[in-house]
Amino acid sequence: MAGEKIKIVIVDDERDLCFLLSGILKSNGYDVHTFYTLHEGLEGISAVRPDWVILDNDLPDGLGWSKTGELLNNYPHINIINISANPDSHRSYYPSQVFYLIKPIDVNSILALISNSQAAS
Repeated sequence: MAGEKIKIVIVDDERDLCFLLSGILKSNGYDVHTFYTLHEGLEGISAVRPDWVILDNDLPDGLGWSKTGELLNNYPHINIINISANPDSHRSYYPSQVFYLIKPIDVNSILALISNSQAAS
């Protein structure tokens, strides 16, 4: 993967969050794509084949976190950061490539997860 940018897909219906987060991630050298519904996000993930997915739980057309297992089955290399504004959102425990963050998100937490993952590989 030398020379290739890390690809990140953000799936969240909060457009302001997507705009700010994608701007920060792009300024850190990542290739970022944003989608605002679960359906669009799943199609985008299939097309982009990202290294990382930042996936909101409460989307207008479904619960994003419910797709975590399916995403891991379809894309075993993928890392997922499940995000939610609801601290009581149900968490399923998956292999080490799935993380959970509660909104408001500290972007440094996301950058650290990606950076630490790169260092470990």
